[in-house]
Amino acid sequence: MWATWCAPCREEMPALDAYYRQHRDEGFVLIALSMDDPKDSAKVLEMMKPYSFPVGLARDAEMNGYGRIWRLPLTFVVDRKGILRKDQWHGDPALDAQLLEQGITPLLRAP
Repeated sequence: MWATWCAPCREEMPALDAYYRQHRDEGFVLIALSMDDPKDSAKVLEMMKPYSFPVGLARDAEMNGYGRIWRLPLTFVVDRKGILRKDQWHGDPALDAQLLEQGITPLLRAP
């Protein structure tokens, strides 16, 4: 989850996009859910133009299971079996290329 007004969110987008482009053919799926106000949807779409992964608006998603979103960015990693493997409720929320490789690539290669 991210927002256009969130500087750390914008900082990690290039690393997420690079990882997505490199691994999407291996079954990696990335969806960016924007927490922006619905009236700012044009701003969200404009900001996402350089990126190849899809974006959704939180207002269009079922959010009750996540609880109160109190920090951004917030990433959830779900494996191929639908099991939540990592969330960013705890620890450093920043993602970079190294953390993506360490945390997600093994899940992509698992049977």
